[in-house]
Amino acid sequence: MEPRPMMDRLEAVFSIVPKAHAIADIGTDHGYLAVELINRQRAEYVIAGDVHKGPLESARAYVESCGLASKVDCRLGDGLKVTKQGELNGAICCGMGGFLMRDIIDAGPEPLEFYVLQPQNGQKELRQYMVQKGYVIVLEIIVEDAGKLYTAFLAVRNDCVEAYTGMTEYVDVYQALPKDSLLWSVGALLAKEKPALWNEYVDFLIYQRQCALDGMTVELSHTEKYKQLQHEIDELASLR
Repeated sequence: MEPRPMMDRLEAVFSIVPKAHAIADIGTDHGYLAVELINRQRAEYVIAGDVHKGPLESARAYVESCGLASKVDCRLGDGLKVTKQGELNGAICCGMGGFLMRDIIDAGPEPLEFYVLQPQNGQKELRQYMVQKGYVIVLEIIVEDAGKLYTAFLAVRNDCVEAYTGMTEYVDVYQALPKDSLLWSVGALLAKEKPALWNEYVDFLIYQRQCALDGMTVELSHTEKYKQLQHEIDELASLR
C-alpha cells in the first residue's frame, strides 16, 4: 500500500523529530507517523503504542500493508509503559493534554535522550516539568491545521544537546525564566523567533482570555482571576 498523507500538524511534528535509531510514537492512532519515521529514514526502528485496541489494530494493519512489520512494533498499553529500558532514543507524543504527557514521561522506564511533544493544554506545566527533569527545549513551532493552531516542541536531555543540535554552546531561554512568566505557556522560543503564524497565535491566545473575561459577572470583575486575565491580555498584546 502507498503511504497515506499525514495531517499538517503531524507533518509539522515530523519536521522537528531528530534522526535516531529507535523512536516511540505514543498514541500512534492509525500509525501514519510511525510509518513515515521509517519511510523517510528518520528512524530505523519504531515502537507504535496506543492504549486503545481499535486504533492499534488499525495501525498494525496499516504497518503490515506497507511491509514494515519488522521495523514498526505495534504495542497495546499505557504510554511509555509499553517500552523497556534501553530500547529507545526518543519518543513522540501528540494529540493529548500536557498533564497526561507529563505523566507518560514520568512513568517511562528511563529518561530518554529527547521528546517531541504537541500538547493540547498544560503547556506551562509540561515545559516546566521538562526543564526540571534536566531537558533543554531547543525548538518550538506553530502550525495551522483545519483552521486550528497547534504548537509543538523538541526537548533534548542536557547531556545530548550537542549530539542532536550540533551546537557546542546553547543558550537555554527557559533556564532563567521566572516560574510565573507567561512565556512558559506561550513559548519563550516562539516569542523570541516570532515565526510566520506568530501574530495569529497571539491573537488566538488573547481571544481565549477575552472570552473568559466576557463570561465573568460584574461581581467577579474585582477578583484576582479577572485582574490576572486582563494582565495576560496586555502582556500578550505587547508580544506582537
